[in-house]
Amino acid sequence: MEWLCIDFLNSDWRDWRGSGKRENRLNKKGWLDSLLQQWNLPVPAPADEKVRLSLLQLREQMRRMVMAVVRGEAAQPEDVDALNRALVLAPSYMLVTAESDGLGYQLEQVSPAQGWELIHGRIAESFAQLLTSQDVRRIKICDNDDCQWVFFDESRNRVRRWCDDKMCGNLMKVRRFRERQKEKG
Repeated sequence: MEWLCIDFLNSDWRDWRGSGKRENRLNKKGWLDSLLQQWNLPVPAPADEKVRLSLLQLREQMRRMVMAVVRGEAAQPEDVDALNRALVLAPSYMLVTAESDGLGYQLEQVSPAQGWELIHGRIAESFAQLLTSQDVRRIKICDNDDCQWVFFDESRNRVRRWCDDKMCGNLMKVRRFRERQKEKG
């Protein structure tokens, strides 16, 4: 299951291998446009400094909420209020439209909002849907301290610990093995 909000949260990239490198992909040329295209959202004019700062603020508020969820705590009221303010930026309604063959119908969500307000609203909406329509115990942060990737645990028993078993999972297992070998020797 993929979520716009999780892709957005992970725009704060960290080198999972432990080099200490970190990259704010919101500032990386073309990254945001690529994300919006991936999620079929209109790419407004290039993001200026004000837009980047507001997106960064939204990401940090959402991140704090995820961290609270992972700890089994309630989110801070000011972060919930900020999420609600972002939701208000892009009010929407449902519209029934005919399919191209004229024989069927589809339900489409439309909004009078445009530009960056629509983007803020859609990201906030994705996050609100994740929090309210899913088991929040499945929202996790990778156990690799160097990674800290946010992911949705789709395992049957909610036991997944790493964002990716082949990357972070193997790396952490090798680190633990080497640590045990040092203790023995």
